[in-house]
Amino acid sequence: MQYPEKIYYNGSIHTGNDLNAMHTALAIGGGKIIASGDDQTIRAMAGSQTQQIDLAGKQIIPAFVDGHAHPLEGQQMVGDIDLARADSAEGVLTLIREAAMAQAEEPWVFVGGIDLSVFGNYPTRQQLDVALPDRPLLLLGHDVHSGCLNTLGLAAAGIGADTQDPKGGIHEREPGSQEPSGVVHEAALYRLFGLIPQLGPARYPQSLAKAIAMAHRLGITGWFDARVDEGLLQAYAAARDAGTLKLHVSTGLLATPRHDPAAQIARFQDWKRRYEGDTLHVHTVKIFIDGVTESRTAALLEPYPGTADHGLALWEQAALNEIVAMADAAGFDLHFHTLADRAVRMALDALEWAAKCNGPRDRRAQLAHLQLVHPDDMPRFSPLGAIASVQALWTAAAPELQSFYSEILGSERAAHSYPLRSLRNAGVMLAGGSDWPVSTMDPLAIMQTGVTHQPTDDPTAEPWNPDERLDLQVMLQAHTLNASHALRFDDCRGLLPGHEANFLILQRSLFAQAIQQLHQTRLLCTVFRGETVYGADTDCNAVAA
Repeated sequence: MQYPEKIYYNGSIHTGNDLNAMHTALAIGGGKIIASGDDQTIRAMAGSQTQQIDLAGKQIIPAFVDGHAHPLEGQQMVGDIDLARADSAEGVLTLIREAAMAQAEEPWVFVGGIDLSVFGNYPTRQQLDVALPDRPLLLLGHDVHSGCLNTLGLAAAGIGADTQDPKGGIHEREPGSQEPSGVVHEAALYRLFGLIPQLGPARYPQSLAKAIAMAHRLGITGWFDARVDEGLLQAYAAARDAGTLKLHVSTGLLATPRHDPAAQIARFQDWKRRYEGDTLHVHTVKIFIDGVTESRTAALLEPYPGTADHGLALWEQAALNEIVAMADAAGFDLHFHTLADRAVRMALDALEWAAKCNGPRDRRAQLAHLQLVHPDDMPRFSPLGAIASVQALWTAAAPELQSFYSEILGSERAAHSYPLRSLRNAGVMLAGGSDWPVSTMDPLAIMQTGVTHQPTDDPTAEPWNPDERLDLQVMLQAHTLNASHALRFDDCRGLLPGHEANFLILQRSLFAQAIQQLHQTRLLCTVFRGETVYGADTDCNAVAA
């Protein structure tokens, strides 16, 4: 008989699998769940060395999994900058001056995580020159789809009037001229990252350690890194081999239309053979199909009002079909950036083509972000194995952002933004994610927002698109079991016997408080594979067996 190493009792155990179960005790050992049930039954399993912990009414729930984030890259981009002061144009310019002093030895000044819309239109090189005229600068938008260069930054990057836009990217131009304004989008932005030492691999170990600590502090024991190259894979593998990757990581291997599809899939297969193992999962190809609404690069079925512009589709459908079918045939999952309805349709069409080419299999493709989804496409998800990767924090847009969406999309279309309830009603699985550092990584804040459609700091605000609100059980499932399923963390799908002992101890039950207080729930302890990686379960009362 296997005696439990630990028994937690006198609590509220939410396994995540049986919504009607009223368990009060949990037994773990060897990094696994042994059993859950009532106090008498579970405590009778104790051996002489079993530690018994009185929860004193506290709640245990499955640990969170972030289904879409940029954890390591986000730490590189945001660093230790105090973004709270970046809520105005002058505040951003002040941060730039401070960053220049802090980065005095660097060839570039880099500031990330910025809401570029605080300038109104995105800031031009002339506006940035006011703060920093004598060194190259890249100011990165918080959505990581747009950035802004000062004049010396343009020169250092070799961008001039005769520079062509790369495929899938845009260099904005000054009015009536071919001179670059300094604003860059998508592929035109991403090609700059290799020029910035602050984003380089030398800082990966430190950034990863900070990302893991932040995740544990928020109760997260697994994530999907939504844009990964070989350098990031090497950093993850090194942490795993050193025993410090104490969470599950699924990696999105970035495919682009600029390179041969067969060569890309062959390279990904090689990476999978070389790097996958234990907590590092290398089985997903990431594809950006469109951009974001704010820069008019989200791909629309109907044009932006008053224009013939349908946004930016980064792939031709035939090329997308080809690489998706190749990835699928090689056994990879797909994860698409699909912000708007045209991108969603393109992804579903590509998955349909892959199924036709390759036949049936256990597909778990994810379509991420989903601000706009045409109603005709919602029933297509489930038969194709497609999962909605949703960022519910975005359902509580500030009034000025709501007005912006109404203006740029048209009020009728904007009124159907983030149709999460409609998707679920159509039978679509919802997997929760944060897209950090675009927005907070805190699952409790995200879950609360998905229920209320109100900012956590303004519970009296008028809910945005309230018909699309979800209930708390749905949101919790999205951020635990469903996200685990989507990422093939199959032994993390709830607190069942034989599954990994990945769970949280909360000061009070999520279901016994006002929803507006959810984000304030105190997390006492994060446990990964039976090991306490944040807090201490001795915050509850340990007693001898």
